[in-house]
Amino acid sequence: MFVVLDGVDGCGKSTQAKRLVARFEREFGVRPLHVREPGTTEVGERLRAILLDRELVLAPRTEALLFCAARSQMLDELVAPALREGQSVVCERFHAATFAYQAVAGGLDETQVLELLSTWAGEPRPDLELILDLSPERAAERRQGAGDRIEAKGLEFQRRVAAGMLRYASLVERARRIDADGDEASVEERIFAEVRRGVAG
Repeated sequence: MFVVLDGVDGCGKSTQAKRLVARFEREFGVRPLHVREPGTTEVGERLRAILLDRELVLAPRTEALLFCAARSQMLDELVAPALREGQSVVCERFHAATFAYQAVAGGLDETQVLELLSTWAGEPRPDLELILDLSPERAAERRQGAGDRIEAKGLEFQRRVAAGMLRYASLVERARRIDADGDEASVEERIFAEVRRGVAG
């Protein structure tokens, strides 16, 4: 399986990605590949440094293109080979993030962003995109301050991102909303319930 975890900054996706990797290993006996977006590849990590640099001012169009480039590299270099070899993949962030941050919150045309992602970073396609739904206010409490350039855009921006995440979940069949409010173990169970359904289906 190719499973994505996404959501607003501070929703717990990195924590839950680690838990999901460990859960896959316990349940299925094979450790999945764990990747993050943007990043993991050398190209992706260099683009990540640019995208999150608080000294830079990047237009939403530029952000979308750079995120798409990093994702395309990761899919070609890491995800496709892993899936061909029968290894599952757990990915932090994917198309929902670009849609929510650059289209809905950043003001870009939604259709154009989805077409960009589908055309240039469309394969392999995730089996599941799980949107960890947590209020931006609660997520801000968890983050305890703005770290990178995008987190520093403020609470109102994060509210638009949260709305964008839910809109993406309503538009994309493989996307599922997960209640991310609760302790780590409870959220893990909600996530793995969707994974089990995906395996069975």
